[in-house]
Amino acid sequence: MAEDLLLYDPDGRSLLDDHALRILIALHQESLTAQTIATRYRVPIAACYRRLRRLVSLALISEAGFVTEGRRRPARLYKSEVDRFQITYGRGQMHLHLLLRNGIEANAIVGIPPDVEVSGIAPPPPHEVGEYPSA
Repeated sequence: MAEDLLLYDPDGRSLLDDHALRILIALHQESLTAQTIATRYRVPIAACYRRLRRLVSLALISEAGFVTEGRRRPARLYKSEVDRFQITYGRGQMHLHLLLRNGIEANAIVGIPPDVEVSGIAPPPPHEVGEYPSA
């Protein structure tokens, strides 16, 4: 059954804001360091570390070891614990459905990132994870 409270803080605010969603999407594709996420996905480094701590505490991501190559200090790698996710937009809201590797399902209504433009055009049909529409 869905554990909706998993995605909200005690004040009822969504724990998955635009930065957290960018991080989840990034880590769904590959294991990354905080610095790589911050640079590649335009998340301020301090916000990136806060969201990483939050996502680890929610068991949506986990630590995946360290990278030492070409670095003075080892950098922690993070990986996604999300098996599948689906984001849909309807009735003026963006809905997120997560299926974790441990079998837990979670649903949330999240805000739309400020740099994403929303038009009145209907979206294309959903695609499976890893499947991309042809141009």
